[in-house]
Amino acid sequence: MASQLSDAIDRVAWLKESARRGDWISAAGLAALLPRQMPPPSREELDEYLRHLKDALTVAKASRAHAASSLVRLQAAARFNHACRDFAPGRQDFGDLADF
Repeated sequence: MASQLSDAIDRVAWLKESARRGDWISAAGLAALLPRQMPPPSREELDEYLRHLKDALTVAKASRAHAASSLVRLQAAARFNHACRDFAPGRQDFGDLADF
């Protein structure tokens, strides 16, 4: 039974690492496997397994929040650059200085 718990915790660790890296395709595949496995038989093993699941969920939420905030910052920078380009005066060509 300890091997079964160890395997389940390893899968949760892989899920957590995928979420940490932002590899949501792998994370989704690993998360889909979770309901198919049998829960640990003893209360202590179940508590440990649930602790690992909660930790993985926390990492996934934090990773998604970080990705969302990065996207907002990038979109703001893109809007700023686009707005600056619209209001920037034309560049002076150095060839124009020869006319003086």
